[in-house]
Amino acid sequence: MVRSFAAVIPFVCAVAGAAHAGPKVSDVRLEPRADGVAVVVAANEPLTFQSWTTPGAVIVDLLETEAAVGTRGGQGPLTAVEISRHDVRGIPMSRLTLKTSSPQDYTVSAVGNAVTIAVFGKGTKALDATAFIATKAAPVRVATNTTGRVVDGELGRATAPAVASDAVYLAQAGGARQMTYIGFKNNAAQSRVFVRLNDSAEFTVTKQGDNLVVLELKNTTIPLRNNKNHLDTTFFDSPVKMITPSEIEDASPTVRVVIEMKTAVPFETKVEGREIAIYFKR
Repeated sequence: MVRSFAAVIPFVCAVAGAAHAGPKVSDVRLEPRADGVAVVVAANEPLTFQSWTTPGAVIVDLLETEAAVGTRGGQGPLTAVEISRHDVRGIPMSRLTLKTSSPQDYTVSAVGNAVTIAVFGKGTKALDATAFIATKAAPVRVATNTTGRVVDGELGRATAPAVASDAVYLAQAGGARQMTYIGFKNNAAQSRVFVRLNDSAEFTVTKQGDNLVVLELKNTTIPLRNNKNHLDTTFFDSPVKMITPSEIEDASPTVRVVIEMKTAVPFETKVEGREIAIYFKR
């Protein structure tokens, strides 16, 4: 059984002015792993995150989210964990700065109302896939950023429950086909836009005009309101600008994901397990 390190950082959010209706972080804890350490962030509803690296730190922003600020000592490859607050156009954003003594690989797992950031010790292997069964994310490695935007990073929403099989997904959805997750991952070679489903679905990917790529999922719904919000990827050094999912009511429901591009680039679509991924080349 995994035990948490020492004291958990307490989070009791109190902000002057109007009450914020978005997520509130309730708890942040460190968990030791065989190959590093994980920082687990829990909230009262699904979170939206974006992550990247700087020399000596892994940065994770929780968008439109409130958390009490604080600092605590680290463990393993982490020397400290800092939580700070930033307001963007009056909307609160909480930032986790995971300080490291040297560049480290990391993954972000978004499940339910929690986000888990696993930081691997130097020379160690990635975590076993069972530790991140809802995302099975490959480690993100530090890249040189010469553009002023983030090169290596991710953007996504924590929505899907952690389950072990397709049968469990279908049972939880009452047999319906659903889009349970939408995400974005960027590196120096390509950008990956992906959706996760509880079952295989008929889909099409079309280019519309010079700057739109549209993914349509037939007979599919979006069960959680959080997954209907757009993902703004302008923060990243990527040809992708904005990802906007929506439901279209018709004889049978259709999910449409509109990907707005900064510039037109070649792309390819792959079906990877329960995920449909569109890769945009640099």
